[in-house]
Amino acid sequence: MKKIIQAIRDWFQKQTAAQRRKFIIICTAVFAVILTLSVFLYMRNSTAEKADNADMPVKITINSPIPVEELFLPDEPDFIPGVMQERERRQSWTEDDAAGLWQDPLRFGEEKWRENIEAAVNELLERVP
Repeated sequence: MKKIIQAIRDWFQKQTAAQRRKFIIICTAVFAVILTLSVFLYMRNSTAEKADNADMPVKITINSPIPVEELFLPDEPDFIPGVMQERERRQSWTEDDAAGLWQDPLRFGEEKWRENIEAAVNELLERVP
């Protein structure tokens, strides 16, 4: 083996710089072609195996210490009201028409909350120099 390597080394050293460069480029190109072909053949075989195995059902077994009911939320009930996508534009509204769409914020005592918030904001602003 040493004799073969020594013979190749001697031959390579006898070559000119241009010949060495050409030899290295050819070797690199051959290596790239072989690598490309091997990757192509591997991909072709793996897709063929996938196609062969596509007909067979895959059974996955999961052993989890957490019950499935705790991992996933339950289905939502079906009593959610429908959504009105569009409606006719009205020129004028009566109180009865607006009653279903309007809620008076002062009806449920929100005025007390508003006063508390305004007092807190005023107190904060008075402290700022």
